[in-house]
Amino acid sequence: MKTLFTIGLLVVFGVISNFLVVFILNIAGLPGAFLAGRPGQRSRWQFILGSTVSAIGQSYVYLAYTAFIVSWTAGAAGRDDVVAFIAWPVAFLAVFFPIWLNLGRARAEANVMQHANVQTDALHLTFLVSLLAFIVFALLPVTMQPAWGWIPFVSE
Repeated sequence: MKTLFTIGLLVVFGVISNFLVVFILNIAGLPGAFLAGRPGQRSRWQFILGSTVSAIGQSYVYLAYTAFIVSWTAGAAGRDDVVAFIAWPVAFLAVFFPIWLNLGRARAEANVMQHANVQTDALHLTFLVSLLAFIVFALLPVTMQPAWGWIPFVSE
């Protein structure tokens, strides 16, 4: 029963983040978009700088969500009444699907635009970083503490 409760909460976290990630990652990537300058008037280096800054902001914010999911799942999976080999794949999907769907929406929107979008390019890096970070956080939970110790369940 606790396993179903854990899966249900992970699904709820994933669904809620699916809606929120669009807005939050746009805000996190905004400094990079400002640094990149106006489309059609920016240099290649401005675009690269803007994409890098956007990717750093987006990655930090999305890795906070990833750290929360991993630490919450580790706490739940550590209980005797929760089946860990079922909870961890659901946790991975709760991290994977929101960023993947957001990247898909951003790429579809970018196809309509005339110029490359800094934040959409940054999302590709954020996507890869979040998938790798899930594995690292799950195997080495201590790696979450320095940057995301303020997240609930991470510091416990």
